Amino acid sequence: MNLSKMENTMLYRLHNAFQWLIWALFILFIAPAWSQRIESEVITDLQTLPQEKQDKLMDFVDRVRQFLDGSPWCNDPWNTPVYLNVTLRLEDMSSGAEERYKGTIIISNSYDIQFSDLRWRFAYQSGDPILYEENNFDSFTSVLAFYVNMILGGEFDKWGTLAGTPYYEKARNIAEQSKFGLGRFIEGWDRRLDLVNYFLSDIHRPFREMVDYYFYGLSYIGEDNERARKHCATAIKMLDRIVAKDPDNEYTKGFINAHYQEIVEIYRRALNKEPLRQMLVLDPDHERIYRDIIER
Repeated sequence: MNLSKMENTMLYRLHNAFQWLIWALFILFIAPAWSQRIESEVITDLQTLPQEKQDKLMDFVDRVRQFLDGSPWCNDPWNTPVYLNVTLRLEDMSSGAEERYKGTIIISNSYDIQFSDLRWRFAYQSGDPILYEENNFDSFTSVLAFYVNMILGGEFDKWGTLAGTPYYEKARNIAEQSKFGLGRFIEGWDRRLDLVNYFLSDIHRPFREMVDYYFYGLSYIGEDNERARKHCATAIKMLDRIVAKDPDNEYTKGFINAHYQEIVEIYRRALNKEPLRQMLVLDPDHERIYRDIIER
């Protein structure tokens, strides 16, 4: 059956509307990753511990999850969640009656922010409650609080220019106090302090500003797609300038790996494919994907 030009046009518009609806729903489902209440999934690897210690730590995962989910990390009027994935691996370092551990932590927001830390020593008495006290520094909870605030800093940066600064400042305060106040458990705090100082530095500021532009653009998806593309294009130009100065920047690499598929969808039906040409240079690992869209 032959369709008239008008019918073809209507079908084309319906197809485009459907595609943008799917993309808008995708944004809706990832939107919780931009928000501020903690909902965590905690995984522990206790296989290196003696069986006696494994038995004592049977409720350890639940206690850590309650600490992360129940502590007052920030005042969020929307009460919306940040999803955290936390993996903890413990080795027994006990001495006498005190239970001590060597630990590693991998913590992420399940989207585009992740930190790993291999230099963590702490005391934890099995069965003791794990409590959040902002000005009480503890060899176990201070590391968790440090990285929660680092992730919140990244999340708030998505909502406004440098809006995550108060949370990075909290993380820096934890690192400064812990570096000098935790005695035999100070291992790793020098690097954590260096990490948060870098995030608050002028060197890292262009990256944080780029993130704000990008997520400002995403907020218009489905409402004003041209405006969304305009702001995301600005973010890609900013990203290009950062990479030009520092080709090995690990945070730009992480950002690209987390967001390249979104960027492809944003410009798939755009008339101006220049942002994808820039991404092709910035992200040669996915060259074929960009070329497929550009050359259509």
